[in-house]
Amino acid sequence: MIELKNKRVLLLLISFALVFSLGSIEKPIEAASVVYKVKKGDTLYFISKKYKVSVSELKKQNKLKSNNINIGQKLVIPNKKSTIKPVKLPASQSVKKIALSVTAWYETSSTTEDAFGLTSGNFDGAGLSLGALQENFGSDTLQPILIDLLTKHKQVVQSAFGDDFTSYNTFVDVVMHKTKAEQIAWGNSISNPFNKYQVIEPWNTYLFNIGSSKEGVARQIQAADYYYDQAEKYYKTFGLWTKRGYALLFDIFVQSGYISEKTKNLILSDFKKIKTANLTPAQIETIKMKIIVKRRSVDVPSQWRETWTSRKSVIANGKGNVVGYGEFFDVSPYGATLTHLNQ
Repeated sequence: MIELKNKRVLLLLISFALVFSLGSIEKPIEAASVVYKVKKGDTLYFISKKYKVSVSELKKQNKLKSNNINIGQKLVIPNKKSTIKPVKLPASQSVKKIALSVTAWYETSSTTEDAFGLTSGNFDGAGLSLGALQENFGSDTLQPILIDLLTKHKQVVQSAFGDDFTSYNTFVDVVMHKTKAEQIAWGNSISNPFNKYQVIEPWNTYLFNIGSSKEGVARQIQAADYYYDQAEKYYKTFGLWTKRGYALLFDIFVQSGYISEKTKNLILSDFKKIKTANLTPAQIETIKMKIIVKRRSVDVPSQWRETWTSRKSVIANGKGNVVGYGEFFDVSPYGATLTHLNQ
């Protein structure tokens, strides 16, 4: 993805804080449960983040048939012990699931199924971003997904809009007939003018319904194949062997799109200088990952380099504070450990 994306979560976190400040807890109704009164600017997603539950859990708890909520509406927050389902991938692709979960956290602050429906507005000039990997109009990565869904799963997309046929027709026109510049402009038009990181309602809900549908999730996973292929190619080139190493390369290709030939050769040259005596295989792997991060960071624009390097270093080291994100992150619970890829 474009380099600007590495500030996405920082800005989303800021916007979350602004929105959460508008809400209020009324009173507990039972053990470990509270009632939340919806305020202006709230969405189910923002409320779910505040209480660390999923949107689907909120909907189930409150018997909601859609993601629409109204100012003054009272929502019961599910018990925090509720199980949050992780992103779905075939069991045979467990290492891909690990990589996707780590990168989805960076891109959306979520590793649940909800990540596939999350949006960002035009805060970065990309117009509109959607999904676990925040594919967007600006990088031409969102258009193929939406075109495919409209072409092959028209009824699914149409159902996401309920009976709002006017908005559905507008969406079809933008996706199928507008130029890239016009699509970006449209994304800007549905972004909150006071907080461009948010997509206004009802568009936020419509897009969430599309992205989080079974077909939307499947198409996003398919779109990730390029990043998986590149991660596998360079994983072999650099002689890595751990799940964490794979997750690092996947995150590099999602966020930055490439590793230049010059940088690749410099990395391989640095590998030859590693003094492996008395080092365990895991220690050697970690040193290699740090070299990859250091060399690839040189190609990142200077204004994003510190955050980019921090994001990748946390994966290489396994945990740490991410500069610009304001959070401590540990990749091990997601499976990005210093264990063999096939274990």
